[in-house]
Amino acid sequence: MGRKLRLGVLVAFFVLMLSACTYAGTYKLTVNKGTNCVTVYEKQGNNYVPIKAMICSVGANDGTPSGVFNTCAKYTWRPLFGNVYGQYATRINGNILFHSVYYKKTDPSSLKTVEYNKLGQAVSMGCVRLTTADAKWIYDNCSLGTQVTIINNGTDPLGRPKSIYLGKNASYPNWDPTDPNVNNPWHKEGVKFLANYSSLHKTINASDNLTSQQLAEKIREGVTAYDTANNVISYDLSYNIHPTAVGEYDVKYYATDILGRYAEIYGKLTIK
Repeated sequence: MGRKLRLGVLVAFFVLMLSACTYAGTYKLTVNKGTNCVTVYEKQGNNYVPIKAMICSVGANDGTPSGVFNTCAKYTWRPLFGNVYGQYATRINGNILFHSVYYKKTDPSSLKTVEYNKLGQAVSMGCVRLTTADAKWIYDNCSLGTQVTIINNGTDPLGRPKSIYLGKNASYPNWDPTDPNVNNPWHKEGVKFLANYSSLHKTINASDNLTSQQLAEKIREGVTAYDTANNVISYDLSYNIHPTAVGEYDVKYYATDILGRYAEIYGKLTIK
């Protein structure tokens, strides 16, 4: 009787897993190995529409199999080859999973930084590596059975986003800046500007007769923007100034980084 009960439980378990792996949910995912990009498609009416793109790293030496699969398991933390761990893992097929860039242990402050900076390159053992935020998005939103199509190459309808670089000036290089963990110290960081008073309060002469490009270059002198991870980034200007019109004018400097974090500062330009 005990053996029959155990057998029944096993059969029920495998039926449950089979149904999970054949159920198609709201989303479909496409992994483009040629561009290292994942595109999320959402069912809208009778069609699937691209709504989100994710930078990824697929397997080196064509280590990620092409084909159509259905997700069938999820793990908050998952042991990986090499005695390391992936966060928010979703099994695609066999040993192939979506997961974060790997960690040295089941600790979100143990990110392998050099591997994080390889996102966008085919460098994994076969799994599809993602930022922690993107791995968690799939983990949270894509039900078991979600269809995953892995292609060799093709066009990404939304393009491939970039990932932030964790260089020598990164304040917390062993944390993924995208990780929503409440203890993530990156949450306190953001875009910032470096400029002294004189850089933000400039004076030019109307007689200089600067071109619009020369005026913009003058306004930018001495002002530098940095992203959340302290990399130099470009920034925009907002002003309404004619280079030969005498007066005092407000200037706005503003920037948004790859993480979507924003900052702005203000200065003045005097034309005499």
